Amino acid sequence: SAGMTVAGQSGVSGPWSYQFNLPTSITFDQYGYMYIMDSGNNRIQRWWPGSDFGTTVASSASLYNPRGLAIDPLGNLVLADCSNHRAVSFPGGCGE
Repeated sequence: SAGMTVAGQSGVSGPWSYQFNLPTSITFDQYGYMYIMDSGNNRIQRWWPGSDFGTTVASSASLYNPRGLAIDPLGNLVLADCSNHRAVSFPGGCGE
Protein backbone atom coordinates (compact mmCIF):
# COMPACT_ATOMS: atom_id res chain seq x y z
CA SER A 1 0.00 0.00 0.00
CA ALA A 2 1.06 3.60 -0.54
CA GLY A 3 2.30 5.70 2.38
CA MET A 4 0.98 9.13 3.27
CA THR A 5 3.22 12.22 2.96
CA VAL A 6 3.47 13.82 6.41
CA ALA A 7 6.14 16.44 5.63
CA GLY A 8 7.54 17.86 2.42
CA GLN A 9 6.16 17.48 -1.09
CA SER A 10 5.99 14.19 -2.91
CA GLY A 11 8.33 14.20 -5.92
CA VAL A 12 9.55 17.79 -5.41
CA SER A 13 12.87 18.79 -3.81
CA GLY A 14 14.04 22.24 -2.82
CA PRO A 15 15.39 24.56 -0.12
CA TRP A 16 12.12 26.08 1.19
CA SER A 17 10.78 25.35 4.68
CA TYR A 18 8.18 22.94 3.25
CA GLN A 19 10.65 21.09 0.97
CA PHE A 20 13.54 18.66 1.35
CA ASN A 21 16.57 17.66 -0.68
CA LEU A 22 17.74 14.16 0.30
CA PRO A 23 16.09 13.59 3.69
CA THR A 24 18.07 10.81 5.38
CA SER A 25 16.98 10.53 9.04
CA ILE A 26 13.99 11.23 11.23
CA THR A 27 13.35 11.23 14.99
CA PHE A 28 10.75 12.54 17.43
CA ASP A 29 11.17 14.25 20.79
CA GLN A 30 9.07 13.74 23.91
CA TYR A 31 6.67 16.53 22.83
CA GLY A 32 5.88 14.98 19.45
CA TYR A 33 8.02 17.35 17.38
CA MET A 34 9.46 15.63 14.33
CA TYR A 35 13.11 16.32 13.40
CA ILE A 36 14.15 15.57 9.83
CA MET A 37 17.75 15.42 8.63
CA ASP A 38 17.68 17.23 5.27
CA SER A 39 21.16 16.19 4.12
CA GLY A 40 20.99 17.73 0.64
CA ASN A 41 20.27 21.16 2.16
CA ASN A 42 22.75 20.63 5.08
CA ARG A 43 20.09 21.31 7.69
CA ILE A 44 17.78 19.84 10.30
CA GLN A 45 14.13 20.81 10.16
CA ARG A 46 11.76 20.65 13.14
CA TRP A 47 8.09 20.08 12.32
CA TRP A 48 5.32 20.74 14.80
CA PRO A 49 2.52 18.16 14.82
CA GLY A 50 0.04 19.03 12.06
CA SER A 51 2.25 21.77 10.54
CA ASP A 52 2.59 22.44 6.80
CA PHE A 53 6.19 23.67 7.06
CA GLY A 54 9.32 23.14 9.13
CA THR A 55 11.67 25.40 11.06
CA THR A 56 15.42 25.12 10.57
CA VAL A 57 17.13 24.32 13.88
CA ALA A 58 20.62 23.66 12.46
CA SER A 59 21.90 24.62 9.01
CA SER A 60 24.79 24.88 6.58
CA ALA A 61 26.25 27.62 8.79
CA SER A 62 27.42 24.78 11.05
CA LEU A 63 26.70 21.51 9.19
CA TYR A 64 28.20 19.90 6.11
CA ASN A 65 26.85 16.55 4.89
CA PRO A 66 24.98 15.67 8.10
CA ARG A 67 23.89 12.05 8.67
CA GLY A 68 22.22 10.15 11.48
CA LEU A 69 19.92 11.83 13.95
CA ALA A 70 18.82 10.97 17.49
CA ILE A 71 17.45 12.48 20.67
CA ASP A 72 19.54 11.51 23.71
CA PRO A 73 18.04 10.75 27.17
CA LEU A 74 18.44 14.42 28.17
CA GLY A 75 16.49 15.65 25.12
CA ASN A 76 19.52 16.89 23.17
CA LEU A 77 19.60 16.50 19.41
CA VAL A 78 22.68 14.46 18.40
CA LEU A 79 23.99 13.89 14.88
CA ALA A 80 27.00 13.00 12.76
CA ASP A 81 28.38 15.98 10.81
CA CYS A 82 30.26 13.78 8.31
CA SER A 83 32.21 16.20 6.13
CA ASN A 84 33.22 18.28 9.17
CA HIS A 85 34.49 15.02 10.76
CA ARG A 86 32.63 15.42 14.05
CA ALA A 87 29.61 14.47 16.13
CA VAL A 88 27.43 17.38 17.26
CA SER A 89 24.93 17.81 20.10
CA PHE A 90 22.41 20.66 20.21
CA PRO A 91 20.89 21.35 23.67
CA GLY A 92 17.21 20.49 23.82
CA GLY A 93 17.08 20.19 20.03
CA CYS A 94 17.04 24.00 19.77
CA GLY A 95 19.92 24.26 17.28
CA GLU A 96 22.19 27.15 16.47
